[in-house]
Amino acid sequence: MKMKKRWMAALTAAVLSLSFLTGCGSDAGSSDASDGDSGTTVLKMGHVYAEDYPMHIAMQEMSDYIYENTDGRYQIDLYANSTLGGESDLIEGVNIGTVDMCFTASTPLANTVPAISYLDLPFLIQDYDHADAVFFDTESPIRTSIMSDIDAAGFKTLTLMENGFRQLFTNKDVQTIEDLKGMKIRVMENALHLELWEALGASPTTMSASEALTGLQQGTIDAMEVFNTAAVANGYAEMVSHYVETNHIYTCGVLLMSSRVWNSLSAEDQAVFEEAALLAMDSNNQGLREADEAEREFIINDLVDTHTVLDQDQLREMVQSVYDAHPEYDDMVEQIQALAG
Repeated sequence: MKMKKRWMAALTAAVLSLSFLTGCGSDAGSSDASDGDSGTTVLKMGHVYAEDYPMHIAMQEMSDYIYENTDGRYQIDLYANSTLGGESDLIEGVNIGTVDMCFTASTPLANTVPAISYLDLPFLIQDYDHADAVFFDTESPIRTSIMSDIDAAGFKTLTLMENGFRQLFTNKDVQTIEDLKGMKIRVMENALHLELWEALGASPTTMSASEALTGLQQGTIDAMEVFNTAAVANGYAEMVSHYVETNHIYTCGVLLMSSRVWNSLSAEDQAVFEEAALLAMDSNNQGLREADEAEREFIINDLVDTHTVLDQDQLREMVQSVYDAHPEYDDMVEQIQALAG
């Protein structure tokens, strides 16, 4: 079984490398010019996920809805697999107008919009019902605040969407929280992510996702934390022996549009884009939650040697120091916690 997993991981790494090289040679410029004599304006939208990922499928549904309901005035061409760049590249592209639309996690977006940094506090979101109340209820004041803060930074936020709960994938057996001490964990480039794992006694290090795959294979890192769906799709789960359910951070996704493009739309077409975005949100969230559970079962039953669920109350108690270090987030934390069931 292990030999098969190692071979599959090596193949995944090769595919990822080819995808990266292909992406580097692509034209990331905006293409909102009309398509010949058809009168159709073609918009480029980029993301970092595969074409069979629930988010991409939802974006395709959104694209079809927009094309049909604007009578063909607008067509969205989707660029998957980081073809137009990583999330930071896409965010910058939308901000300066070289990319028309993108989907990104809120974590890298917080580097451009510091006002939403609190979203990466550990154990801030309790469960899916809580996430729905905070991010996806269109009457939620938190949702309104997040979208307003993003728009104030020069974007048009069409909607928030799910990315999911992050889990720990490791080559060191973890049965208790004590086993996290000294563990070398790859994390995203985010101060709160680093503080979280430091509070739990681990040794977090930042690196790109592609480097993490190599790091797991070569043993330069012990573990990485990521969503179940991404762990399977990108080969991380095949490179480890142990799966630890932590639900330590819920990551929200954001569908961004160039404010220049948004302002060029008629009020009628703006309404269509917003309707399509909400339909995509529902499709993505449902599909992603189903996929996450299916991949969880696959990870536990077919890929890893051990599966551990760590005590959530104890974890929250240990990371209280992260909250104590950031009193500037207290007001938003209180509002978010008030929406928990």
